Amino acid sequence: MKFASAILVLPALALAQTNTTTSSAASTSSGAPDLSVCEEQAGPYADACPQCEPKCEGSSAYEQCLYSVFSNINYIQSQCWQHGGQNCRGNAIAQVCG
Repeated sequence: MKFASAILVLPALALAQTNTTTSSAASTSSGAPDLSVCEEQAGPYADACPQCEPKCEGSSAYEQCLYSVFSNINYIQSQCWQHGGQNCRGNAIAQVCG
């Protein structure tokens, strides 16, 4: 079942990455992006928002894109952990967000 959920996440992520017609991430007065929406969607991965948010920047489905990014991270981390991997969280973030 976990594999099926990852398959559903990937097309949404690809769609969100290719559609860059609008910008949903507002900038603060200092010019830094407002990561509050990202942090809300990221849950326990909120610290990865500076690294992962650019994948969805400009997406017309910004929140859905973020949800897909962090769901994919969670899936990869879970698979790694189940197979006895090391640094699963960091590796999953790096694999999805670069």
